[in-house]
Amino acid sequence: MTSSVDPSLCPVCGDANACGMAQGKAECWCMAVNIPETALDGIPPAAKNVACICARCAAADRAAESAIPATLKSS
Repeated sequence: MTSSVDPSLCPVCGDANACGMAQGKAECWCMAVNIPETALDGIPPAAKNVACICARCAAADRAAESAIPATLKSS
């Protein structure tokens, strides 16, 4: 069975993900950043461990997290 997931595209938004591994490199940009678990939860099951999310989707999730007031985060 072959996967229909394109490892060069973000499985969340469909844009290019700039995945180093998909480009044949030994590492990817995502290995050097902390991507929130909530962003990773948005990856469809068929794409997990197949395609990286793009930096924009990872950053959008971090921006949403940082927009939550600290007083609400601890509750």
